[in-house]
Amino acid sequence: MAEGKATFREQNPATGQEDRARVLGLIVEPGMADETARRLADDLPAALEEADGSHSRSDGGWKVEVITEFLPLDAEGCLRLLDIARDQRRARGWDVVVVLTELPRRAGKLPILADCAPEHGVGLVSLPALGASRLRHRMRAVLVHLVTGCLSGEQDAGRHTTGETMRAALPSGRYRLIDEREAGREREEQQDQRAVDANVRLDGVGLHYALPGWRGKGRLLAGMVRANRPWRLVPSLSPALAAAVAGAAFGIFYSSIWQLADVSSTLRLAGVNALAIGAMIAWLILANGLWERSPDRRLRLLSALYNAATLVTITCGVVYMFLLLLTATFLAALVVVPFNYLSSVLHHPAGASDLVTVAWLAACLGTLAGALGSGLSDENAVREAAYSKRERQRQHRRAAQEARAQQESSSTEPAAGSA
Repeated sequence: MAEGKATFREQNPATGQEDRARVLGLIVEPGMADETARRLADDLPAALEEADGSHSRSDGGWKVEVITEFLPLDAEGCLRLLDIARDQRRARGWDVVVVLTELPRRAGKLPILADCAPEHGVGLVSLPALGASRLRHRMRAVLVHLVTGCLSGEQDAGRHTTGETMRAALPSGRYRLIDEREAGREREEQQDQRAVDANVRLDGVGLHYALPGWRGKGRLLAGMVRANRPWRLVPSLSPALAAAVAGAAFGIFYSSIWQLADVSSTLRLAGVNALAIGAMIAWLILANGLWERSPDRRLRLLSALYNAATLVTITCGVVYMFLLLLTATFLAALVVVPFNYLSSVLHHPAGASDLVTVAWLAACLGTLAGALGSGLSDENAVREAAYSKRERQRQHRRAAQEARAQQESSSTEPAAGSA
């Protein structure tokens, strides 16, 4: 991008010198991070200028530039944040660099919303920790606080931003700060430092914004589910949906199903409903190998997090499919089954509520049939909806790097032996 190397200068009438607009560079991954960042790029400079007071001064203000690229991982599967940001700052003339990623971050059991290295003017925001709602508003607030409160001051004043200074700048009660540079001060912070997930390397100079409590964990899980976009699962399950429709049609046309639905209580029907949905969820997860098991104890918490996100994603997708099936079944029953004939079979006056009960049981039977049909679904399509696309691409690139490294080592061994 040519504009990344441009400089922005305007004359300061008070000093007669040229003031250069400070440039915030956003490195974003393709997908949700890219879409959200580009929607923010237009109004973010004004928010930054209002936060640091530069809108009332005659300096150059702020400029925001966005580039999209896949973030490379090293051989250990870690994102070297400082190296990536340093290269981009040097090439594009940026003052501050923030990476936006779908990579979930944790310090022990605490979700991490953002990381930063004030001495280097580098930050990272984890989109899943922003939650599932008000994503644009929350991202703007985090970026403004991160840039004006952590990163830009270090570049302007050349001072060492202490953990106490950062804690004073944090919104009260919302975040917990973990400072790697002050790890020796408190035993609790030492434990937090050792537990910080190593999928992002900050070389011991990082500050981490953690979300305390169950609310923070719930926000992280909800954000990961949103990144997985569970609504994409329904088109991927066309074989299962076809089998479910066939099973539901069986329930509509057979009077014995009508009678069974009529004598069943709401609690029994709800139990059958839960059994049908649970069967399809279990079949999709087990048949497609979506459940992760990590032999490494350090990665078990992360695997549990991905499994939870997968379970919620699949559940949401199956519930969407069931509601679609239930609606279609009720409309079909409304067209096919006359109320007077339904009354004669049930031996009491029947109305729309009885037809809803029949459609409910028929949809449950169809969902059970769809669980078997889900085994015919495209495995890649199911994984596309169940896993974060960005994380899967990271795993593929890391596996490719490991394969290349093994191939290179095996090719050098014979040469060394012959020598």
